[in-house]
Amino acid sequence: MEIKRELNYKLNNDSIKFTRDQILRKLIKLYQINTKLFKFLRNENVTGYELDVNVGVSSESSGITLGQGTNPLLWELGHICFFYEYHCFNNIENNYQYYVEDKELYDSFLTSREYRFNYRPYSKCYLFSYFEYIFQKSIALLFFDRKLDKISNYLFMLVILHNHMHCESFIFTQKLLGFKNEIYTPLTVDNFEINFSYIKIKGGSFIQGNQEGENNFSFDNEMPKFETFVNDFSVSKYCVTELMVLNFILDKGYQNKNYWCTNGWRWINSNKINKPFYWIKDEDNYKINDNGIIRNISHNLPASHISWFEANAICSWLGGRLPTESEWEYLATNHGNSIYPWGNKFYKDIGNLNYSGNICCVNNFEKGDNIDGVRQLFGNVWEWCQEAIYPYDGFKIDPVYKEFSYPFFGFKKILRGGSWATPDILINSRYRNAQMPDCRIQFTGIRVVKN
Repeated sequence: MEIKRELNYKLNNDSIKFTRDQILRKLIKLYQINTKLFKFLRNENVTGYELDVNVGVSSESSGITLGQGTNPLLWELGHICFFYEYHCFNNIENNYQYYVEDKELYDSFLTSREYRFNYRPYSKCYLFSYFEYIFQKSIALLFFDRKLDKISNYLFMLVILHNHMHCESFIFTQKLLGFKNEIYTPLTVDNFEINFSYIKIKGGSFIQGNQEGENNFSFDNEMPKFETFVNDFSVSKYCVTELMVLNFILDKGYQNKNYWCTNGWRWINSNKINKPFYWIKDEDNYKINDNGIIRNISHNLPASHISWFEANAICSWLGGRLPTESEWEYLATNHGNSIYPWGNKFYKDIGNLNYSGNICCVNNFEKGDNIDGVRQLFGNVWEWCQEAIYPYDGFKIDPVYKEFSYPFFGFKKILRGGSWATPDILINSRYRNAQMPDCRIQFTGIRVVKN
């Protein structure tokens, strides 16, 4: 097969990061997470095609300033299953027979969002059977492939990490639609003061980007490596807090055109936006709807569900800007001298990751600081960067997951660092997420840089 030849050329022995037994354990753990997240769909009062009318079914093709939208969760379950078949099973087993006849329905690059909501050929029972089949088939293939060569290793890691991406999607979509899930943990709001300070960073040259086999998995948009230079800058020790965003509102930041880029100003006025997503005004007080629990604004929780447009404006109000992608990676690699912000070895409980249940205080996880004292570069909330995502010079499209990056170059904005709903096997200092600049439904926050 052509794909196997391409993979054989692309991969090297360093690409094998996990043994067969380790991947089996990761798959079983992921199955348990999936089961928890999908459980609410079994309720007879849930169709799996619920839609938030305010967010709608918008897609990336709507234009460069629009695009946040959701998938029907039952379709998303089918998509996760299809991805295992199309990108893994089909490339391991000759003449593989797909479980569903109308498989292209679950290909996100062939089926429009609107069609995903309207065309419903398969019952919930059938799709849950599909999900069980995928798990059993994965186990069977892993037991058959006892040596787990570099190609099979790559393919299983690809589908496992893709599945994890959709776990996060399930979590924020459930929140959007008002469905509680078994992972969510109610917050205890503690309002001690945070000293929101800036740390001076000495600039310099470093190697940005990734290479095959360097991390658990390398996506095509992370490669190749290249030398770049960042100037001296100052960066906020913490991400922007909810209280700081409240002060932005009270200072009439949503009404001041000077803080907003042209498309951001057009976006807030066209959509009558005057506060962040999930914020509500209760008489003269602002509160947050946190998974159905109405709570007060916190002094020390990170602002979350913030669009790039809002993040950009809030940074401007604070006298700064969003970090460039190079600046963020410079911080996360200790000026290019380590794999992670805290060093070269990954530790448990180093950040608010791994489906912890909710955001936490911006002052937590001191052990995860980088050498400059910048906190929570990994976990809690994703951090917006200035730029849209573009390929690095020398970019080569992935031979298997060809659509991972290239359809979004030039208009989706970069996000780095992961959130509380991101697994540690996915996130690293080189990992490049990107979302539409109007995206507010994901766990996105703000770190400020000053020249």
